[in-house]
Order: sequence, then structure tokens, then C-alpha cells
Amino acid sequence: FLKTLGGGIIILFWVGDASILEAQRGRGYPEDFNAYLRIGPDGRVTCFTGKIEMGQGVITSLAQMLADELDVPLASVDMVMGDTSQCPWDMGTFGSMTTRFFGPPLRAAGAEARRVLIELAAERLQVPQDRLIAEDSVVFDKSQKDKKVTYADLAQGKTIARRASAKAPLKDPSQFKVMNQPVLHRDARDKVTGAAKYAGDIRLPGMLYARLLRPPAHGAKLKQADTSGAERMEGVTVVREGDLIAVLHQNPDQAGEALSRINSEFDVPQAKVDDETIFDHLLAYAGQERVVAEGGQLDAGQKQAEIVVEQTYLDGYKAHAAIETHTALAQVEGDKATVWISTQTPFPTRDQIARALGFSAENVRVITPFVGGGFGGKSPGQQAIEAARLAKVTGKPVQVCWTREEEFFFDSFRPAAVVKIKSGITKDGKATLWDYKVYY
Repeated sequence: FLKTLGGGIIILFWVGDASILEAQRGRGYPEDFNAYLRIGPDGRVTCFTGKIEMGQGVITSLAQMLADELDVPLASVDMVMGDTSQCPWDMGTFGSMTTRFFGPPLRAAGAEARRVLIELAAERLQVPQDRLIAEDSVVFDKSQKDKKVTYADLAQGKTIARRASAKAPLKDPSQFKVMNQPVLHRDARDKVTGAAKYAGDIRLPGMLYARLLRPPAHGAKLKQADTSGAERMEGVTVVREGDLIAVLHQNPDQAGEALSRINSEFDVPQAKVDDETIFDHLLAYAGQERVVAEGGQLDAGQKQAEIVVEQTYLDGYKAHAAIETHTALAQVEGDKATVWISTQTPFPTRDQIARALGFSAENVRVITPFVGGGFGGKSPGQQAIEAARLAKVTGKPVQVCWTREEEFFFDSFRPAAVVKIKSGITKDGKATLWDYKVYY
């Protein structure tokens, strides 16, 4: 890892509430939480995070957190996000957890790095640490300000793995200079000018665009498919591998035309539920209940209530309808794969791709450019598996970009639910009863 980064100072830090980290990861999490930041010989700071940017603005807010704790200008912080070969493992970007769960460890990393730099400066300047102050990427003697050393000078030509001699405290909000300040989103100019790159904007030499044969209904089984019409088209490659039938061409429109020339027949099962019966279905098959929170006595609360309101709410399935549809570009070379993908879960998606290809996870690299909206829907990664399988078969880079129709049909939807609430209050507005159940 250190050789890959080249020159600079590498700060390794072990911080964070273990219970929060275990909750984030969903399994036992190491007590030592390692995340990395790089201070280059030019003084620029690179922050590595498994979180991704999909319009929520964390590419800016995380940089603010690091800049404030490290005492560097915000403009000197570069963000590397969602790259599985460079960033620390992360469960994914969802549930509004980036600021709450990754923010504190990131701030602690900045504080740790700042303390290490002060220790290094004390050795370089031959000055006691308590006389040194760090500000704007410079450490100086507060009693003799011309005695100073920059972060760039400390990092020049060195690769150092070092921990601070004592725990570095986080700054009090009253000390913030970068956080709590309005700043222009650092991706704003690229996004309004069209310079921002999404998965569908990545181009590789010799890449092919793929369109896949899709079933007309969920659960439908393919009975037969005649691909001869597509095969007769110039420049079209037809791939049939198990349940995967695809047509590929150097032009996406030609790939779409080839798909229309496939004659297929599916065995379509009769739907057991529809938009009217789904709620009865949910109530009938909700399974064993799980108590999330409980307190007091419902019977006693209802007796105290002078007004009781009871209601059932029905919430249907919702499409996430992100502006950017599910997209991935895969390149397979030997036993290694690189996939550029619109995803909220780079690391879990990497593992899925590895299983689909029969590769080790270490040989699969997922790179997440900007994501054009997700809202929870950009987690499954089916398009990445499709692109990777096709790239392995053809030996060429393959892009799979779902059409809007595919997006609405194959995307994971926000769950439908039945919500039953019984509540009670006294005449003066005091709440005495709250019985809340969700079936989904």
C-alpha cells in the first residue's frame, strides 16, 4: 500500500466508537479502525473514503471536516471517493450515515495527522511541541514566527508510517474555521458545465455497448430465443451464456436495433398480487414481528387518553427514478477486472462481481465516478455484473447502460408498507398513547 502511494506522509489512525462501526458494517468490526489520508510532497492533502458523491454534497463537507482538523486550506484537499483499490472498506453510502458515522473518524484522522506533523516539526526545528502552532499547512514557533516549516517540507521525499504519541483532541466548534461556513460545492462548476464524469461518460479504446434480452415480467422463464436476425447485422456480437443473452456493437443505437431483431418466447407466471392486493398480501405474510422500541403500558395509556385516533396508512412501491440510469463499464484483463459503476456500494458490488467472474476480490477494482442520484436504488449493482460477464466473454471493454424502461422495471424499489397507528392524548394535548406498527 505504501509503495502504491509513493512519496508523502501516511497517517494511520485507529479511532471510532466500536458499536457505531459494528452497526455500520453489519458484522463484527475490528477494534482498530484504519483509514488513510495522504500529505504529498507538494503539500496537497488527499482524503480517501469509501463513501461516494451522488448529489448530497459530502465531497465538500468531508473535505471541510478534514481541512479544519488538519489546519490546511480547504482548496488544498483532494477527495478520492469509492475506489476500492485506494479507499478504506466501507459498507456503502445510504441512510444518511456519511456525516454521522464516517465524519467523526475522518475528523479524528485530521487531528491525529496534525499532531504527528507537529511532532515531526518539533524534531526538525528543535523546538518543544508546546511552543508550536499549525495553521494553513505551516507549523511555526508561536514565540518566533519566522521559525517555521511547511507540511510540504516535512513530507518532501518521505514515506512515514507513524502514530501520535498522545491522543489528539477534536476541535471545539468555537474553533472551526472551515466547518460551519458556506462554501461553493467543489463539484458545482464541473456539473453545471458538463465536465463532470459519470459512469456513462467513461470511454475506453475498442469498447462495446451492450443491450440485454429482458423478460417481460418478473419470474418469467425463457423458453426460446432466435438471435439469427441480430447475428446478420454487421458489427454485431451476440453473446449467449446461461441466462445471459446480449447483443453488442460499437454504436449503442445499433446494439438497440440488434436487440429488436431477437425473437423470444417466455413462460410468464400469473401474478399473485397487484397494486390493489399488495397490502393484504403484506399483512398476511409479514412474518414474525420485531420490536424496535417499547416503553410504558399501552392499556394504561389508552385509559388516560381522552381523545384516541386510530388510522391505517398504505404506502405503495416507489421507483427511485434517478436522472442517471444504472450504468457500468467493465474491462477484464486476464484474471483482473476494473469496473466503473454508478453505485452506492462500491465494496459490496466488488465482491458480487468477483463471485460472478470467479475472481478473488483483490483482483477486482471498482471505481465510482459521480453518481447521478441514487436514493437507495443504486445499491444492488446488477448492471456491473452484466457488464463484467460480457467483458470477460468478449475480451473487450463493455458498457451496460439501462434504458429508462429497464430502470423502472428492474430497479430495486422502495418497499411498499402498511402502517397502523393508534394514538391518544388528553384534552390539554398531553400524549399518553402511541402504538405504531409497520408491515412490509
